[in-house]
Amino acid sequence: MYRVLLLLACLPLTAHALDYRVELAAPSELDVLLRGNLDLYTLQQDEALTAQDLDSIVAGTPAEARALLETEGYFGSEVKVSRDGNLVRVQVSAGAPVIVSAVDVTLQGPVRQQADYSRFLSKVMEDWALPEGAVFRQDDWDNSKKAALRPFLLDRFPQARLTAAQVRIDPASRQARVTLTVDSGPLIRFGDFRIDGLQRYPASIVSGMADFAPGAPYAQPSLVALQAALENDPHFTGVVVAPLWEQLHDDTVPLGITLSEQQRQKLEVGLNYSTGDGAGTRLGYEHYNLLRRGYTGSVAYDWKKSRQQLDLGLGFARGSDGYAHSLNLQQRHAEQNLTITDATELGLFRVRQRGEIEARFGVEYLIEREKIEGEATRDNKALILSYGWAQRAVDNPLRPGSGYLLEGHLSGAGLAADTRFLRAYGRGALYWSPSFMRGTWLTRLELGQVWADDALQVPASRLFKAGGVGSVRGYDYQSLGIVSPDSGAITGGRVLATATLEYQYPLTPAWRLAAFVDGGDAADSWQSWRLARAQGVGVRWLSPLAPLAFDIAYGARDQRWRWNLNLGLAF
Repeated sequence: MYRVLLLLACLPLTAHALDYRVELAAPSELDVLLRGNLDLYTLQQDEALTAQDLDSIVAGTPAEARALLETEGYFGSEVKVSRDGNLVRVQVSAGAPVIVSAVDVTLQGPVRQQADYSRFLSKVMEDWALPEGAVFRQDDWDNSKKAALRPFLLDRFPQARLTAAQVRIDPASRQARVTLTVDSGPLIRFGDFRIDGLQRYPASIVSGMADFAPGAPYAQPSLVALQAALENDPHFTGVVVAPLWEQLHDDTVPLGITLSEQQRQKLEVGLNYSTGDGAGTRLGYEHYNLLRRGYTGSVAYDWKKSRQQLDLGLGFARGSDGYAHSLNLQQRHAEQNLTITDATELGLFRVRQRGEIEARFGVEYLIEREKIEGEATRDNKALILSYGWAQRAVDNPLRPGSGYLLEGHLSGAGLAADTRFLRAYGRGALYWSPSFMRGTWLTRLELGQVWADDALQVPASRLFKAGGVGSVRGYDYQSLGIVSPDSGAITGGRVLATATLEYQYPLTPAWRLAAFVDGGDAADSWQSWRLARAQGVGVRWLSPLAPLAFDIAYGARDQRWRWNLNLGLAF
């Protein structure tokens, strides 16, 4: 028996939380605040809570509740707590809240000598969360103090501080007088650039991207812009831009820039496959320091049985105005749908990248020959002015679950062209992962139109075709267009519209099943445009490099199944 009792004494005891209930009677607008913060609620499931602890919590609840109510502006509240066995009753009478009767904000320091002093004061009051007549809330007071410092920290006065922050509350009249004083501190200027990590490339690449020079007033947006520009530059793989505050001297702070360089040269060799024109290969070479000035040179050759393309490029580093420039030469040959096309294109582009948005201005000269079986050969040339705009705003570039992609182009030719034309093109994609269901929805829309005196004189590359990956799956690549009644050759049309609705169901974090419906067409006019429908299913692999999609789709127009393989996002 002794051994049995000893064994029972050594067994672990099962812990149980105290069994008690809380009955709260309080205004509905304060119910969530009290239930979410009173110890009576937050410690209710604590298995270590003892009956003695509960007595202490009950005794302290009135003071605890009044302190919580004061954060919402109720400074004259009454709280009664009673206990009847395992039932705790809490009765709250909040009364009327305290109202802000006066706001006194004062700016001191060198900011008062600035020509735009009034702008600082206006900005402080614009973001102020406690205007006269508002209910005094602690969160609003905290946010107002932060808002009062923000304009200074961002522009010229990063050492600004609060020298007075006081709230005088009169519980009898239920009024609050708010007083705040901001000392701007000295006007800080940028010092010289302290660049660490440069071995291959000239320092002018880095300093040339800054929209400010040493001696310019401190501005945090300029630091953010420089960081983004260096991150997007092909010369670097890692960038940290930060003021060296420990080296501040005479109100001047040096700027530390730590870089990880890209290799000076890169060779690319790859194989690829597309359903439209089969297997192919790509050879590419890039040099990131031509003439030791940081110029970027590139050569790329893409070969497939039905089309070949050679690209030569010369890129110049971004300047302090935020723009980079590039010069491109492209030669291409294509044999598709009974049409042979040869084109040479020379373009000069001016590009600006700002955050998620890229804007591109271009001047292009195009010489093109299109030979259609059984028809006359078309020789076209044009000097084209173009503008492009793109934004990529997805939550994860490799695994998008929400966000959007937008792109638009406007181009035209007048002088030095066989015919005048204007071309407009836009496309967008939206990713949506609703909280009430698993999976991601993808919608895509593509629209384009060409206005021309003579469509036959518009270069073929500026007309529209549809079909294939990124367009209407279920049809061959660029097989939707104007069909010649004589030869059956497919040429480009003046109008384009395609759309997609797709649902992706996650099997694992890296694999998804997809079901989709595509539709669209390219035609000579909207009157002759006819919807080509397709539907299908597919698999998505969210690889470390980019999303890989394999689809099988049925084209209703010719009643055929086709498969597509694509690497990358919708575009």
